[in-house]
Amino acid sequence: MGFERIRVLKHLFGNSNTELDRGLENAESLQAQVEMRATLRAIHEHGMSDLPLTQAPYAVIDTETTGFEVQQDRLLSLAAVLFDQSASVREFHTFVKLRQGEEIPQVVRDLTGITEDALRDAPPLEHALQTFLQFIGDRVIVAHHAGHDVKFINAALRRHFAIELQQHIIDTGKVSLCVHDLKKYPSLDALLELYKIPVTERHTALGDARMTACVWARQIQLLQAHGVTTFGPLWERLYVLEKLVREQQLS
Repeated sequence: MGFERIRVLKHLFGNSNTELDRGLENAESLQAQVEMRATLRAIHEHGMSDLPLTQAPYAVIDTETTGFEVQQDRLLSLAAVLFDQSASVREFHTFVKLRQGEEIPQVVRDLTGITEDALRDAPPLEHALQTFLQFIGDRVIVAHHAGHDVKFINAALRRHFAIELQQHIIDTGKVSLCVHDLKKYPSLDALLELYKIPVTERHTALGDARMTACVWARQIQLLQAHGVTTFGPLWERLYVLEKLVREQQLS
């Protein structure tokens, strides 16, 4: 099953139920079953399964990076929008100082508007991460294409502090696959158009975090219309989605 698969399950599962039990039965090894049961137990004990989606505290995050390869590319900026009771309440943004000799690829400069000059007085990565973590606290993390942001943040956290994010993580792209008849994972632009959300400061960390917060606010309404009002049913749907995707990849 693999470590990455277990991490996905840890983020998506809510509580033990029939679908989850089937997942346990289909685990590819005894060790995988042991790990999955431990994961389900830990999340159930966390007590979030019955928490209404409208009452949870969220941190909607986004990053800008020099590319897509976590081993060679770098974080350029971090942003978060704190989101309570379906309303944005506070915002955070920081650039990240490049190490000596590092440059921003021209394609990234053109896309994001970030230049080396903009980063000259920015804090080093370890300080930016500390401030970021203090700001978001233990809130549920929301992001679009969350895997990219979390991958870069976790790599940096491991490198500097030997830790990873422990919060529950919601990916608005995956949620959209649960509430819309979509054939593939949608871009943020596609969801902004679908929900008629104005596009402002696109491809900036704070701008994208703000718009993703609007997307999540709309998705909470759509989930409620589908009878999904608490985290347990949401995680169940996301788990089933993950399982279907996995089966399609193996077929």
